[in-house]
Amino acid sequence: MLSAEDAAIAATISLLLEVSASPKSGNVDRDHDFEDLKFEDFLISSAAAFPSFLRAAESKKIGENIFYAVKTSSRWQRAGNVHFGAFLLLIPLLTGWEGRRGKEVAKIASENVKRTTSDDSIYVFKAFKICKARVLEVEKFSLKDDKTKNFIVEKNLNLYNWMLLAPKDNLIAKELTEGFKISLKASEKLFNYKNKKEAIVYTFHELLASYLDPLILAKFGYEKAVEIKIKASEALKEGIEGFKKLDQELLNIKANPGTIADITASAIFLAICDGWLYA
Repeated sequence: MLSAEDAAIAATISLLLEVSASPKSGNVDRDHDFEDLKFEDFLISSAAAFPSFLRAAESKKIGENIFYAVKTSSRWQRAGNVHFGAFLLLIPLLTGWEGRRGKEVAKIASENVKRTTSDDSIYVFKAFKICKARVLEVEKFSLKDDKTKNFIVEKNLNLYNWMLLAPKDNLIAKELTEGFKISLKASEKLFNYKNKKEAIVYTFHELLASYLDPLILAKFGYEKAVEIKIKASEALKEGIEGFKKLDQELLNIKANPGTIADITASAIFLAICDGWLYA
């Protein structure tokens, strides 16, 4: 990363490569759409996010640029939530681009998340209201509860402290409060494969086999999330053919592990920081 512009380009590329990878069990990719969410929606959202990515890299402002990324994305496509989770990960990481290498970028980003204010939390809350992403249920400070905005102000909750209150299975919150450990580990796995297209597909499924996806948990509950995690482990033994079978199975029941896709995108970004190129 030689400039803020480089970082913004890398973040955009990360989103484009993530959605283009196939088969990616249960999610939109170049080979299939959902009724209300198309491959092209992801392409449009990725492109529309570039100005917010650039501002984040230049200004180091997190909440504000998450909000503007969601707002701009929503202007250019009508699918609603396309990249909310990915923006929550990538925009903080963009504020650390001057660290250049993946681990240092994640470290600086983590420090910047801790330095956020309640204004950043309010911006994230407003961004959610625009896209209405599926999230895990919580008793307090829920994104779905209109009172949360008042709580954030009263408690002076910055983004870091708000994410600490998230359920333990909220992988995005875990990344923001624990130094992007999952993304960093996944970024290293991308270097294990000569075929870059397969690298993304395998890394996605390794994540799916290692973690319970919060969107699956929110929609189907714990038992189904565990079942899918186990099936992802089995699919890894078969490789691409196993992924194709699992993909069709998840598509049939409309189970889309979107958070795993978000973390795949942040892993690609960190890998690019370390010199991983799709070439």
